[in-house]
Amino acid sequence: MSVLHRLAPRPATVGGASIRRMLPQRACRKVGPWVFLDHFGPVTTTLRPELDVLPHPHCGLSTVSYLFEGVVEHRDSLGSHAFVRPGEIHWMRAGHGIVHSERVPRADLGRTERRHGLQLWCAHPDGEEEQEPAFGSWTDLPELDVRGVRVQLLAGTGWGEASPVEVTSPLVYALAHLAAGQRLPLPDHEERCVYPVFGEVAVDGQAAAQDMLVVDRGATELVAVRDATVALLGGARIGARHIWWNLVHSDKERLAEQARRWREGGFPTIPGDDQEHVPAPAGP
Repeated sequence: MSVLHRLAPRPATVGGASIRRMLPQRACRKVGPWVFLDHFGPVTTTLRPELDVLPHPHCGLSTVSYLFEGVVEHRDSLGSHAFVRPGEIHWMRAGHGIVHSERVPRADLGRTERRHGLQLWCAHPDGEEEQEPAFGSWTDLPELDVRGVRVQLLAGTGWGEASPVEVTSPLVYALAHLAAGQRLPLPDHEERCVYPVFGEVAVDGQAAAQDMLVVDRGATELVAVRDATVALLGGARIGARHIWWNLVHSDKERLAEQARRWREGGFPTIPGDDQEHVPAPAGP
């Protein structure tokens, strides 16, 4: 049996928007280094300040943003300022601690637009969770033709090619666009999963339209049951990770220290966006 887990989306709300949370789940906490995946939209909305995600902290992970539609304004405590646009990868390495905000661009307030995207967290490798924070944006990403299937290699390696995005461990993050009946060999990584953003695909006879399929090394390809856009994720296995709010670490004590650090104002602030912040919830 090459399908290890079939994960149905869990509904959640972030910044006032409804999303489908695919990772983590009780049955499967992570796939390779990927410990979090939110799928938001597509939704048509009037852009307003209530959609902003105010300054908040991260540690022990990289946030990875990809948009199909819409624009988000990013600022962080390193002084980075970028507009996340469709087709780009924005990789923020939190390391020992970073603060960022994700806001509606002020010039767009009041407009009506469609918003759609994927937000992922990639945990840093074992023993490298406290590295220096960094931020990078990439717009010139490889587009592959794999047996007639168009594949965007957003990060990592797959099908003999490599993305220029600076990652923290061996991994793959790709989007494949298949017509009904097309087949695509799966990238060769230790752990892997398949998530249909649109349409329906199958692996070894198990079809999924909105569910994520986590597969073992015996799975060799997927087939499109209907026209589909599919996110393929995977990478090298990492040890157990604890997640509390926006913080990730292998050490529960360090996680608690970082929570206290945020409550006590010990994280750096964002230049140009230091008047608001998200209070920490109770815990951990």
